[in-house]
Amino acid sequence: MELRWIVLAIVAGVYLYLCLSTRHRARAIWLGVAVLVVAGYAFGDARLSLRALVEDAIIWNVIGVLAGAMLIADLFIESRVPVLLANLIVDKTSSTHMAMLGVCALSAAISSFADNVTTVLLVSPVALAVARRAEMSPVPLIIGIAIMSNLEGAATLIGDPPSMLLAGYYRLGFADFFVLHGRPFIFFAIQCGAVLGLAFLWLIFRIHRKRMMPEPVTKVKSWIPVGFIGTLVAFLVCSSYYDPGFRWLAGTGALILGAFALLWTFRRDAAAAREMVKRYEYPTIFFLSGIFVLGYAMNEFGWVKAIGDGITTLVGRNPFVAYTVIVWFSVLVSGFVDNIAYVAVMLPVTKVLAEGVGGSPMLYAGGLLVGACLGGNITPIGAACNVVACGILRREGHTVSFWRFAKIGLPFTLLATLAGYLFIWVFWHSVG
Repeated sequence: MELRWIVLAIVAGVYLYLCLSTRHRARAIWLGVAVLVVAGYAFGDARLSLRALVEDAIIWNVIGVLAGAMLIADLFIESRVPVLLANLIVDKTSSTHMAMLGVCALSAAISSFADNVTTVLLVSPVALAVARRAEMSPVPLIIGIAIMSNLEGAATLIGDPPSMLLAGYYRLGFADFFVLHGRPFIFFAIQCGAVLGLAFLWLIFRIHRKRMMPEPVTKVKSWIPVGFIGTLVAFLVCSSYYDPGFRWLAGTGALILGAFALLWTFRRDAAAAREMVKRYEYPTIFFLSGIFVLGYAMNEFGWVKAIGDGITTLVGRNPFVAYTVIVWFSVLVSGFVDNIAYVAVMLPVTKVLAEGVGGSPMLYAGGLLVGACLGGNITPIGAACNVVACGILRREGHTVSFWRFAKIGLPFTLLATLAGYLFIWVFWHSVG
């Protein structure tokens, strides 16, 4: 058997496991990587050597950004500033349904700078408190914060791993997610989706109009973590100018800033610092690193080009049809398949489509990110934060079926994706 077919079989096996199981995902990926390396040595192919994977496959700048940002996000959450913001939103709104919308909007804002799962874990206690005060089921509100978190995570470079994959592959900086080559990009497309998404949630929540009594405001442990968040964002914006190729500066700076955040925590409370290190999401780092390797293998052995050529044959020389296929196929796949793994394989396809069909690679890349990130909101298994949200509800005595989740997630996804789909097309279809 040819090595390229072995590579395809290994990658397909890993992806099948990711589709069927949520346990030991990083281990499964690195088991696949180990088999790839063994196969490479058996066939004498240097493309799968350890040196090639370390030097060419893994985008270390992205890993550095993720590693540093997770430390700072954890510190920010422990400060209880987000909980304070949530409580203020609840107490300043005029009725239950507006408080519910405010909590969902807050989860979206936090998710732009923190992991979606962490955001859901942070905001869900506030959401549950709102539901108890309003004497209503918490199911629609918890689902609302999950799908809004997943939506907004795609808006910035540090909000979600697929965004980091896009930044790494096309060497985009933090500011490029807002304006790229003089045109508005992903951030504004996601905000268009957020507007329609919040409008839909308002229709869901509008029956809850009871006025809630105010509660004591949460006391903040420290405001210093807000400074770390602001510094991280400012640094990532500036690094785009000093390292336009997105090769080393962003990741190095984020790691250093994360180390300072950990050191500050250690000097302030050594026990808290040890807890930060203990609960640090090491599996996420290994998972993303392994995803880079799988995508690299698929590209090096011609499977990415084969996918791109297949789509080109299907759509001909029509960029609009190719763009539409990428967006809505991504929505469908990401409802059931891990979007990180999917985006890693499909990003090189966007470049193949630009060369074969025409149009800017950013047209297809933007559509891919919108479709893949928003498609995860259709089902309770489409995104990790959805799984966590359903787990929280289960502990509260509420079992969420596939269809109960989809009743909210599907129309939300269709509306939000449609808005982002049209936005990207309007601003990017004329770019050659």
